[in-house]
Amino acid sequence: MIRAGSTFLRSNGQCSCLVRLFATQVAPMPVEETQFQNDWNTALPYEKIPGPSRLTLLKDMLPGGKFKTLNLTDVLKQYRLQYGDIFKMPGMFGKPESVLIFDPKDFETIYRTEGVWPVRVSFDTITYYRRKVRPDIFSPAGLVATQGKEWAEFRSAVNPVMMQPKIVKLYVPKLDKFIDEFIARMKNIRDSNTYELPENFEEELNMWSLEAISMVALDKPLGIMGKLEKNSKEHEFLVAVKKFFHLVYVLDLKPSMWKVFPTADLKEMIRVSDVITNFSFHHVNEAKKRLESNPNTKSSDEQSVLEKLIKIDPKMATIMATDMVIAGIDSTSSGISSVVYNLAKNPDKQEVLRNELRKILPEKDSPLTPQNMSNLPYLRACIKEAMRVLPVLTTNFRQAGQDLVLKGYKIPKGTEVVLQSAFIQVDEDLYTHAKKFIPERWLRGEDSELSKEAKSVSSFTFLPFGFGPRMCVGRRFAELEMEIFVSKLVRNFYIGWDRPDLKFKSVGINVPDGKLQFKITDVEN
Repeated sequence: MIRAGSTFLRSNGQCSCLVRLFATQVAPMPVEETQFQNDWNTALPYEKIPGPSRLTLLKDMLPGGKFKTLNLTDVLKQYRLQYGDIFKMPGMFGKPESVLIFDPKDFETIYRTEGVWPVRVSFDTITYYRRKVRPDIFSPAGLVATQGKEWAEFRSAVNPVMMQPKIVKLYVPKLDKFIDEFIARMKNIRDSNTYELPENFEEELNMWSLEAISMVALDKPLGIMGKLEKNSKEHEFLVAVKKFFHLVYVLDLKPSMWKVFPTADLKEMIRVSDVITNFSFHHVNEAKKRLESNPNTKSSDEQSVLEKLIKIDPKMATIMATDMVIAGIDSTSSGISSVVYNLAKNPDKQEVLRNELRKILPEKDSPLTPQNMSNLPYLRACIKEAMRVLPVLTTNFRQAGQDLVLKGYKIPKGTEVVLQSAFIQVDEDLYTHAKKFIPERWLRGEDSELSKEAKSVSSFTFLPFGFGPRMCVGRRFAELEMEIFVSKLVRNFYIGWDRPDLKFKSVGINVPDGKLQFKITDVEN
């Protein structure tokens, strides 16, 4: 029996040897069983939770509806104004209904009671593709499409590889060298008069992200920077990843008939998923052959992520490589876009960061190392603040791990719950100047009111990589790539933004809704 915030809940008593592996830093607080029972007995029934009906949702979203031109985030904003901090979205066309919540106290309740094997609701199209279309590759179906014991066994196998800081540090010299090459390319492709980056810079950034994550997932870069041919497999792959996220949004987050009959969008989803899967499968096989033909005598601590995964299970290595490459392109480039845009709009903060970087990078081409990257508090505060103001992910999905009471309503075990974190992260009731980019609020040594406020706000308000056992398995690599990219960019360039404010749109993840034409001028020293 535990209590989170003002909400009472009941412990389910799950126990497993995996508890130690997946232990979280937040301990439950015991309360009396009778308190939960009283709360449950007096709560309103689940059916009373407000929300749009199926008919209302269809009328609002379909052509001619009042929300037809709005993106999903704006639709939810309108429904929140109408229904409050908890409401139901109806299930239709084979999809279950879900409960949307907007209170960090309720987030805490969900996370604290998710149990040893949390159910993170997957996108149904991904599960369908892996289970029904390509079980030849996805058996098991990987972390994003499995639950329960199957998920736990997969996660416990890859955790020691993906979550170890010493393994992540092996990639610092490789990524440092690669970002230096990209800095040189940025100088070549910027406009010689305005110093603006070209209209297709997002594509360039995606290529950099693909190359960077390929070093980890495939054990080598693909060699496409600056020479990506339009008819190449690599270009086909990048286009497929873009379409993949768009189709997840269309098929899983918006009303769709694909579970009733095979729609054109579902067929396209299968096609682009085949492109992504075949690309990853080919490159992992090439890496396996390369490693087998050139066995090395490196110690375990020096072996790459792919080497370690192949030794565990070659099929698992293929699945993880696929997931890393998909997630690593759009999510990493979107995260970098958010950080760089916020720094461009706040040149005073950018200069504070540059001065911090000068201490560890006395020259613009000085190398980053695991040692000199260990003390960069303002860099990490900038990244954290950008992820708060313009996050990559706007929501987290869970099933209620047990019977709960949220906002006075009964939430039965197994209910799909969507935690709308992006709304809370810029809530003026929680953060002063909530929509402003103020990295100082995250600095530990600061004694300012903003810093005190950030320390007092519930940690469940802001969890960019999720929480607990199902926290993002690639978190450390994503953070490393952003830290290296932003460090070298700010050390080499003054970054400006002379255009109208950049918007972001949700397509499963948040991506820039406009051209990334940053202005970059050389730093003198």
